[in-house]
Amino acid sequence: MRYQLEQVSFGNPDHQAIFILPGWAMPKECLYELAQKLSANYYVVLVNLPGVSLDAGLIKQAKIGPNYDIDALTEQLISTAPKNAWWLGWSLGGMISSYVAAHRSSCVKGLITIASSPAFVQSDDWQLGMPLSDFESFERLIAADATTGIKRFVALQSKGSQDASGIRKKLSSWVGPESSIELALEGGLHLLKHLDVRRELEILDLPSLHLLGEKDVLVNSKWPESIQNDCVPIEYKVLEGCAHQPFLEDLNLVFPHIENFLNAH
Repeated sequence: MRYQLEQVSFGNPDHQAIFILPGWAMPKECLYELAQKLSANYYVVLVNLPGVSLDAGLIKQAKIGPNYDIDALTEQLISTAPKNAWWLGWSLGGMISSYVAAHRSSCVKGLITIASSPAFVQSDDWQLGMPLSDFESFERLIAADATTGIKRFVALQSKGSQDASGIRKKLSSWVGPESSIELALEGGLHLLKHLDVRRELEILDLPSLHLLGEKDVLVNSKWPESIQNDCVPIEYKVLEGCAHQPFLEDLNLVFPHIENFLNAH
């Protein structure tokens, strides 16, 4: 059978829905606190990316591995998401959500991304990403030693946070090589390396909000200045003192921006 996406829901199903996607190798549990806070007024569905789970048995049930082809993944996510939901994505989840919102806008009410870049890796016409040599070095590390690679990634995520040690410990309690199968790590890295949603954000005809950490070492907070959407201009906010997971660092800072944006639209 096709790999089934693991999901959990919070709140009243009769309320406006929000569909949440985590980042690379990050299980949905990282976003529980945000999801539960949003569920006071919204129906929140939180899904794992394919091949990521804290339930080892669930991962082993799949006879066919996860498919990280962006169009196949889009269809699988749309079939899982509530109809006409707001899509909220963290990091890689934000890149995927941006792609879906642009290509299947009839299925999406609007877009929110957190600590997400339209293109994660630098290219000739994009200098606001990670240098390609650094990314490929990390790819090789994950292939050779996933445990060490994921520990390094968690350290990078937490770097810049006002409580880097505490955030690192919290992330490490959820994240490890046992919570992602090899195909999920490889597939997610392939998307981070090749997915470029700059054009999607320029033509997006839905409201969008992009929350960025001032101290994030993985995502350059200046990227929204390079995106021009003449149809529905993107909205963004740089969160002072925050790194790559602001909803864990200071939820009381993050939440009002999301709430105000949703109320305005």
